[in-house]
Amino acid sequence: MMEELVVWLLAAFGCSSLLVMIAERWIQQMTGIAELPSVHYRLLLRDSEQVLEQVVRKLLFRSYWSGKPIRITLIDEGSVDDTPHISTVLNRYPHCQLFDWQDAVGSGTIVTIDLRSMNHKERF
Repeated sequence: MMEELVVWLLAAFGCSSLLVMIAERWIQQMTGIAELPSVHYRLLLRDSEQVLEQVVRKLLFRSYWSGKPIRITLIDEGSVDDTPHISTVLNRYPHCQLFDWQDAVGSGTIVTIDLRSMNHKERF
């Protein structure tokens, strides 16, 4: 009799813990959708395959360590190298958006980083 009670109590505790975890995850997702990023980076691209991934990684690293969410908009101005392909791959992440040069609009705090004139020897 006592063993059954302990088993039922452990099962109830496990189920309630699972429900609390699911509710917390749901609340985090709902508040994450409602919040807008505090800083919006616009990366101006043209034949920037050498530096694009490095710059995005540095921005994400800085965001992770500062605890401030960011949004990165990739604006391609007609690249002929692998920049469009890299931009398409980066567009799969929730923090990156790919726009054409004419479609880029934004509001709030915007930091523009011009990668059009950077070559692979220059550092961000």
